[in-house]
Amino acid sequence: MGGVCATGEKTEAEENAKKRAKQIDGMLKKERRATEAVKLLLLGTGDSGKSTFLKQMKIIHKEGFSAAEMLKYAKVLQENCLYSMQKILQCEEVKVGKNVKEARDLVLKAEITEFTSVLNEIKLLWQEKAVQEGFDKRSELHIPIPSLANYYFENVDRFAQENFKPSTEDMLRARLRTTGIQEVVFEFSKTEFTLVDVGGQRSERRKWLHCFNDVTSVIFLTALDEYDLPLEEDYSTNRFEESLRLFGEVSGNFFDQSTSWILFLNKCDLFETKIKKLPLNMFFDDFPEENAASYDESVKYLQQRYQANFKGGRLYTFVTCAIDTANCKNVFAAVRDSLFHGAMQGIGF
Repeated sequence: MGGVCATGEKTEAEENAKKRAKQIDGMLKKERRATEAVKLLLLGTGDSGKSTFLKQMKIIHKEGFSAAEMLKYAKVLQENCLYSMQKILQCEEVKVGKNVKEARDLVLKAEITEFTSVLNEIKLLWQEKAVQEGFDKRSELHIPIPSLANYYFENVDRFAQENFKPSTEDMLRARLRTTGIQEVVFEFSKTEFTLVDVGGQRSERRKWLHCFNDVTSVIFLTALDEYDLPLEEDYSTNRFEESLRLFGEVSGNFFDQSTSWILFLNKCDLFETKIKKLPLNMFFDDFPEENAASYDESVKYLQQRYQANFKGGRLYTFVTCAIDTANCKNVFAAVRDSLFHGAMQGIGF
């Protein structure tokens, strides 16, 4: 009798083992298919760096930019330069000297087709102390220009050349508001990745709903240096608060718990410089004054604010600089590893 029971128990154990093996095999096949084609959705508020990160993926994993794209961005850089100078001059608090009043009037009236004709005026105005102070105080004065507008002014001579061909550095710094949906498809470590970028301005967010299907992971970008800035489309709303609210909303409402999330705390270079002049304790009552000079503690504080507002499943966080190609290359390799390990954890490994 004892021998029969042992055989029965063995048979039952074998059946359970076979079922478990079959279950694991099915899960592995499912995960293998998922890792062979990964769809990453880039989300975040406007000017968080999504489009710049997308450009980096084209540089690193594809052949960079086409001749048509370079021609397009040559004009975009001219527009960025002229628009930024006009916005500074339109600020009532920026009062330039009488010696450059004529230059000011010419730049304010200029159309983009007249960019080369006001080249010298832009250069002259950028030398004005009042204009440089306006740039430095752009957040305080609510001047809606990119944080790297000084790059445009310092390279205005190149931008105005007849056969100007943007460098990779130029392309990464060119700012063109994303409208609609942009995609980049590439292969990395035998996995096909599709990155989808949707505009981050409020008017563009209704289009996000069309991108949620078959998403493997969501990359949410936030600019670390935006804690003192208002939204371009709504000066009464702080960018950090808007980004934090949006992160909690989309992580809790639009994806199931199996979707992994990757938080990019972007623009770390600008953030490190800014907190020396505008430490976080000036804007957040619960940030210790004794940590005001600490970059690491400042990053940690903002990271914890996002983690506390997260309502999804798995969350991975990276500190990034989207205009730094080497940083983006390393970060994306880490993202790929995180997705793989997360998938293995999901099936019990």
